[in-house]
Amino acid sequence: MNYKHIKGNQVEEIDRGFIKVKKLLSEHDISNLSVSVVKIDGVNKKIINTKSDAVYYMIEGNGFFNIDGEEIEVGKGDLVFIKKGSAYFDKGKLTMLAINNPRYDQLAIKYLD
Repeated sequence: MNYKHIKGNQVEEIDRGFIKVKKLLSEHDISNLSVSVVKIDGVNKKIINTKSDAVYYMIEGNGFFNIDGEEIEVGKGDLVFIKKGSAYFDKGKLTMLAINNPRYDQLAIKYLD
């Protein structure tokens, strides 16, 4: 099959307290990129992704990204691109589409706080 139709309401949401994640594409679907819906309500941990570039598209809500010490206000319709190796965290009440290339790998995340 050359396509996959994923119904968001049928994808399990992983609850990590102030952050919730729905992995829309698994490593079985595509090996080189990940796509997830991420919801935050609070302040996320400061990280460096040592492997992947990340794109965040704001679906709803308002908040801030702090990238390498620069704070950026974001809201619905905004897009943030973060190159691998950048120190960042996000905060607020946001629902985002998160795309990582290569795919997100928890082992490549360095926590700074």
